[in-house]
Amino acid sequence: MDNQNELIEKPSWWKRNWKWAVPVGGCLSIVVIGVILIVGGVFAFANKIKTASGSDEALAQVQSNQEVIAVLGEPIESDGFGSFNISFNNGEKRTNATTPIKGPNGTGVIHIITSGEDDEKVYEVYNVTIDDSDQVIDLSPLLLEDN
Repeated sequence: MDNQNELIEKPSWWKRNWKWAVPVGGCLSIVVIGVILIVGGVFAFANKIKTASGSDEALAQVQSNQEVIAVLGEPIESDGFGSFNISFNNGEKRTNATTPIKGPNGTGVIHIITSGEDDEKVYEVYNVTIDDSDQVIDLSPLLLEDN
């Protein structure tokens, strides 16, 4: 009798479990794809806002500003995700952005407030505030150098 049981071939795992594996795998795939799409959309939206606020250009200018380098040291890099606000009122775009930055000697925040469209953008506030000393370094002269 034992020999007969050994000769009977046991069905494979797939043959025994396909009835629940297929729906679970399909649902799990849909959930994973959905999460990837949502996370990708959030990052794309955040990147678009960050680009529209001008913080990437400001960070590049801060990294080459000798006064900021003297206080924070080199290298200066972004220290997380700041706050970004873009509003439209009667066809005029207004952005308000803060970007935290850090260097080996301390931390600070880039503040940018602009109004107008990209071609006619007016910088109302463009500075770096050093966290420990509350020192404010005006970056407005950098705008005049670029024009």
